[in-house]
Amino acid sequence: MKKNVKILIVFFVLLSVKAKSQDIPPPNPGLVINIISGYSVSFNFDEMSEYKDGIMNGGQSTFIRIGAIMDWKLQFSADQVMFYGENDPSNQMELNNVGVVVVSTGTNQDDGSNIINYAKTVPIALDNNEVTLLTKGSGSNKGYGIRNAFTLNWEMGTKRGNMNNQSLLEQMIASDTYTINITLTLTPYR
Repeated sequence: MKKNVKILIVFFVLLSVKAKSQDIPPPNPGLVINIISGYSVSFNFDEMSEYKDGIMNGGQSTFIRIGAIMDWKLQFSADQVMFYGENDPSNQMELNNVGVVVVSTGTNQDDGSNIINYAKTVPIALDNNEVTLLTKGSGSNKGYGIRNAFTLNWEMGTKRGNMNNQSLLEQMIASDTYTINITLTLTPYR
């Protein structure tokens, strides 16, 4: 028997910026996040091993760049408290089955000197409350272009980090298509 579970994650971006004078002439804003690719992430479970071990990245990545004339932090959250099935809304799945590992590809170091990367070595689980992924280190994380470039590698059902410690098989998740919106929030560091 083959069961398919599809997960579709769509990204929204929120920026929270107070008006401040800037040393970069307009039209450059004080804080900006650009999603270069990976607006939509989809996991298709069609093998028993995927239900047991999950899908670790599997090419599901979002590439972003952050431009800032001030120190910043990046958070993420889901717009619902649970995944609900599209075919049958009574089918549910916990958010913490999805996690993200953030790989810094920019020149601002994520070793704590410029950026503290809370999702550097193990994934951080999705939640409906804002969870901090990246923040200012002991130095400054200001910069544009390739200084603040990141890859968000998504995974599902792997039980790593603070993700759900039961496999999707153990949770007996019904076959359905589950969709959720994830919000990336960029704010000044305080």
